[in-house]
Amino acid sequence: MRRIVVIGSGVGAGKLAARVKRLLPGCEVNMIMPEAGGDGAEGSGPFSACLTGRRTSRVLLAAREVGVLDAAELSVDLDANTVITSSTRGRLAVRYDQLAMEIDATPRIPRALRGAPNVFAWPCADATGLDGLLAERVAAGACRAVVVGQGAEALEALRLVRVAGATPVWVRTRAAAGDAANAANAVDADMWRHAARMARRNGVETVNWTGVAMERMGALPAEGGGFAALVAVGTDGSDLRVEGDLFIWTAPMVVQNPALTLDGISLDDTGRIDVDGCLRTGAPGVYVFGTGIGVERMAPDGSVERAAAVPAEVPGLVRALADHLASIDGSGASVAPARGVAACPAGDLAAELARSDASAIEGVPADQAAELAADLAAALGDCPCRLPALGIVHGEGPGVTVSAVGLGSAACAKAGVETEFSVYATPAAHGGAGQNVPAADDDDAAAWGGLPAGHAVKLLAARSGGALLGAQVVGRDAELCAAVVSAASLALRAGMRVADLAQAELPGAAGELLRRAAAVLANKLAGRYFGITSDEFIASREAGAEFFTLDLRSAPDWRAGHVPDAYNIPHTQLRKRLQDEVPRFTPIVLVAATSDAAWSVACMLGGLGATDLYVLDGGMAFWPHALEKA
Repeated sequence: MRRIVVIGSGVGAGKLAARVKRLLPGCEVNMIMPEAGGDGAEGSGPFSACLTGRRTSRVLLAAREVGVLDAAELSVDLDANTVITSSTRGRLAVRYDQLAMEIDATPRIPRALRGAPNVFAWPCADATGLDGLLAERVAAGACRAVVVGQGAEALEALRLVRVAGATPVWVRTRAAAGDAANAANAVDADMWRHAARMARRNGVETVNWTGVAMERMGALPAEGGGFAALVAVGTDGSDLRVEGDLFIWTAPMVVQNPALTLDGISLDDTGRIDVDGCLRTGAPGVYVFGTGIGVERMAPDGSVERAAAVPAEVPGLVRALADHLASIDGSGASVAPARGVAACPAGDLAAELARSDASAIEGVPADQAAELAADLAAALGDCPCRLPALGIVHGEGPGVTVSAVGLGSAACAKAGVETEFSVYATPAAHGGAGQNVPAADDDDAAAWGGLPAGHAVKLLAARSGGALLGAQVVGRDAELCAAVVSAASLALRAGMRVADLAQAELPGAAGELLRRAAAVLANKLAGRYFGITSDEFIASREAGAEFFTLDLRSAPDWRAGHVPDAYNIPHTQLRKRLQDEVPRFTPIVLVAATSDAAWSVACMLGGLGATDLYVLDGGMAFWPHALEKA
């Protein structure tokens, strides 16, 4: 009887085993689960509970007739196709026809900070110890828990720290050299800055160390052992210091797994385990899934490139691997697909092109069909699966969620693709966490048309052709952020242009946010007005450029803090004050609370014949520099 063995303890490993058993009921499916040890499975704190929720259900596996073996230690004999396990029940050798291993990337703590009793990685192998120290410090009084990193894991750690009753401190960092996990993170720096501001409004102390290399961070020892503060040298030579009772490292993510010692297991350019489109390694019959692998992703120029897998992509990896295992026999040769196996679009296309009546296919001339089929077959090789990875990111922190899909500015710049972007934001909420209430005197309040407060959507598109390349959202409502990314993912897979997205009938608040962001971007691509970032504005002023900076917010908001030298005319008064107070032949930079009203005013002024119109992208919500006060 054919036997498939799955090594792992996560939900993904359990779903893989269950799906394979459903597709191949006559096949023996065994799951080997590394024993929990100190990973927090028995703990009751928030970090332990979080890890427990990621472990697969034994009840589900039993219901699917999947055999489960616990293993304190295990090794793989590739020559004998055998997994050797050791546990309290003794030693056991399990033979396999195919072996699938769950391998995730883990945070790497800098060498100078390793081994300290109050320094942890997240996700970590000692969630029980982390929860215990948190509870002890919280019970003793105020506890400052410092989370280091910038990504979904950092946001999650901040949220769990808050649940534990500690004061969260966020040290935002940049990606370390060669850190593939952050390279796959499609969230741009301006959106992370916006997320940090939202977290700060929800009681998270934030520190910007994005100019500090993580490898150069140090620490000051505490009297009772461990560390009392992180230290570093700033880009201007200043001494940086962040004090804390415990420190949680969430980046950079690296692969550290005993499987790396196996023959045929190698790393790709992203630092992840190298696999093909079916998640096969170089070892016969051995597959790998999880965030520890590199997957194929569409590059900005339309080619296929390698990138690190991210957590949101793992469910898709699991489904693809289960379907592949169900489409081969014990030797690995292709067989008729099992019932319920998803069709492979690339394989179906190759078969369609190879048909004798391929000339009937729309858009494929008869003299090109055979050539296309041969080229596609060569590209596929013997791999029927191509993973449609899009680099989805999703992280939830205290009062803030960050989600993204597709490409970010850094990836596009690396590929030499010229892009344009738009930022559409709704006013920040006032009056406490969870209340979507805009400020009563916010001049943008009428412009956002009832959309939930405190959300910003950024879209990127190719300047030539206007194809959508990526979407990012920062907001208060996790479900809404996920819905925006889900809708944008469909648009990306369909190859939609921004102009089409602006006219698409997408339901709900998520659809409205996307449409408005797309409308702004479509107008920018058409040259109806221009955008200018806060950094570009500062650099242009320093280079001698002259702008008339028109602040469209209410007078009280302008007096509380505004862009240097900005002139205030509330946009509700603009029409009657326009002719007398706004110069005609000077480039105008329009500034609003979130830039929404500014885009509307730009359209109005453009219709009146004004040229050289600029809008401060994101408005004051995205302004990170010093302000003037009246």
